[in-house]
Amino acid sequence: MKMNKKILFSIVALSLVLSSGCNDDFLDRYPETNVTEANFFKTSSDLELYSNQFYRYFESIRYDYPSDNICTPTTNDELFQVMSGGILPSNATQWNWTDIRNVNFMIARSGNVSGEETAHFVGLARMVRAYLYYYDKVLRYSNVPWYSRNLQTTDEDLLYKTQDSRSLVVDSVMADLNFAVVNMKSNTDRTLFSKEVALALLARIALSEASWRKYHAELELNDADKYYQIAIAACEELMRSGSFSLNIDYAANFRNNDLKGNPEMIMYQDFNYGDPNRVWWNQSWEGHGMLSRDLMETYLYIDGDKAKPFTSVEGYNEMSFDEFYKNRDSRLEATFWTPGYVCTNWTSPRIPNLIYGGYGIKKYDGLPTNQNGYAASAICWSDLPIFRYAEILLIYAEAKAELGILTQTDLDNTINLLRDRAKVPRATLADWEANVDPVLLKKYPNVLSSQKAAILEVRRERRVELADEGFRYDDLMRWSCGDYFSQIQAGIYFPDFGLYDLNADNVPDVLIVATNADKEKYADEIAQYGILSYVIEDGQVALTEGTKGCIKPAGKDNVFTFESPKHYYYPISEQDMVINSNLTQISFWK
Repeated sequence: MKMNKKILFSIVALSLVLSSGCNDDFLDRYPETNVTEANFFKTSSDLELYSNQFYRYFESIRYDYPSDNICTPTTNDELFQVMSGGILPSNATQWNWTDIRNVNFMIARSGNVSGEETAHFVGLARMVRAYLYYYDKVLRYSNVPWYSRNLQTTDEDLLYKTQDSRSLVVDSVMADLNFAVVNMKSNTDRTLFSKEVALALLARIALSEASWRKYHAELELNDADKYYQIAIAACEELMRSGSFSLNIDYAANFRNNDLKGNPEMIMYQDFNYGDPNRVWWNQSWEGHGMLSRDLMETYLYIDGDKAKPFTSVEGYNEMSFDEFYKNRDSRLEATFWTPGYVCTNWTSPRIPNLIYGGYGIKKYDGLPTNQNGYAASAICWSDLPIFRYAEILLIYAEAKAELGILTQTDLDNTINLLRDRAKVPRATLADWEANVDPVLLKKYPNVLSSQKAAILEVRRERRVELADEGFRYDDLMRWSCGDYFSQIQAGIYFPDFGLYDLNADNVPDVLIVATNADKEKYADEIAQYGILSYVIEDGQVALTEGTKGCIKPAGKDNVFTFESPKHYYYPISEQDMVINSNLTQISFWK
C-alpha cells in the first residue's frame, strides 16, 4: 500500500485549491499544469486523490487516558483542566471548522465529476463528515451549527447563524452514514474506506447516541431506543455478510506486522518497517501511564469450568504481583505485563515503574525497528486495527441488552464467541441474572433495563476486550459515569514496606520505604542490585492503606471534582461568541 505518497500529494493539491478560492482572478491566471479547482475535479480518480487526506482522521488509538483504566500522576489532559476550573468560556479553545470545510469542498464539486464511482467517493466524504461532526462537535458541545455545504464569504446568514439542535445535527449525521452505506463499495483492501467501514461507524455512533439519550436526562431526548435499533441493524448487516470473524489469536491483532488477511479487521492501519515515516510510538514504554488495578480486577477468574468475578476470590485484594494473572481471562496476560515478561528490544525482564502503578501495557509491545538504525526501542511498525469485528459483536450485545431483548442465542453469537477465544467458560443469561456481581452493580448504579445483569456483564466484556484501545473515555461519558474521571487510580498491591522482586529474576528490583532514613538501611542492597527506590515522604507515591496497599501517585486525591452534567460538555469560547453574536453558551456553562 502506498497511501502516504498519495496523501502527501492530496494535501499539496488541496492547499493549492483552497489558496485559489480566495481570489476570483486567481483561477484565470494559474498555469494549466498545476492542480486547481478548474482543472482538478473532473474524474473519480480526482475525488479519490483528494479524499486520501481524510484517512488521517481515522487512526488507531492506543491509550485509555483519561479513564479508570489508567494509573498515572499526569493530569494535564483537557478534562482535568475542566474539573479543576482551569478551562472557562473566557479561555476555552476556539472551535475549528477546517476539516469539515475540506470535506464539504469535495462534496460540492463532486457534481462536476463523471464516472460510475462518483457515488462511492461522495459516500466516503459524507461518512467522514459524519465522523467529524459527531466526535469533534456533538460530543463536545451537543448543539452546534450544521453545515452541509462549504460556505462562501457572502453566506452571512449561515456563517453567523445560531446552533442547530442536537436532534437535527445527529439526524444529519445519520443521513450521511446511511448514504455512505448505500453508495460506498465493499473493498477487499481493508486499509481503505468501504461500505463495511461505514456500517461499523454507523453502529458505533448509533450506540453512542442511544446511550447519551438514555443516560443523560439533561438532553431531554427520549428516543434512545431508535438509535439502539439502528446500531443493531448495522451490526446485523455486518454479521450476516460472512465477511468477518474473530481472529483466533487475540494478541496477534495488536502485535502483527501484517494484518492483511486477518478476518477480524474491518479496517486497519498499515505500517512499514522499511519506511521511517510509517511507524508509531509505543506509549507503553514511556511515562504516559500504565494500566490500573481497577481494570485488572475486571478480568474474570477461572475456577474449573466456571468463570467468576476476580473480586469474589478469597484474598483477591492482597494478591501479589506474581499471582494476579493466574487462572484469569487470557486477555489479561495479552494486555498486562506479567512477571518475567521481556519487552521488545530488551534482553532481560522489564522492571515496572511504580510511579505509574506498575501494571505495564503489553498489548501494543510491537515489533523491533532498530535493526537498520532509524528507530529507537519505543518505535513500532506492527499494523494496528481501526475497526475490528469484536467491537461489532459488543455493540450488538449491548444494544440488545439495553432494549431488554438479548437472548441466549444472541449471547452465544457475540459475547460467548469472545469468551471462547479468551478461554473463558461460556456465559448464560440465567447465570448472570442469578449471580449479579455486586462490584459491577456498585460501579454502574444507574443502569436502566429489564436485563440489568446482562448490561453489567456486557460492559465488563467491552472493557476487557477493548482495553487500551481508546474507547473507555467515551464509554464512561455516554453512560453518565463521569465521577470516575476525578478518581486517581492505583496499581500493584504491596503488603508492607521493603524489598520486592517484580521481574521474576530472583533478585530484588524495587524498594518501598516510608522515609529516607529507612532507605539508608538498604544502602548495601541498593548499591549491589541497582534497586529502584520509592520513598513515601518524597511525595511521589503512596500506599492506599498507609503502610500497605496498592501503590498510587501521591497528592492527587480530592483534587478534581467532576460536576454533572456540566463537565460532560465543553464551553463555547467567548471569542467565538464575539465573532458570532448569535451563538448561545451551553446552559451549564452560563
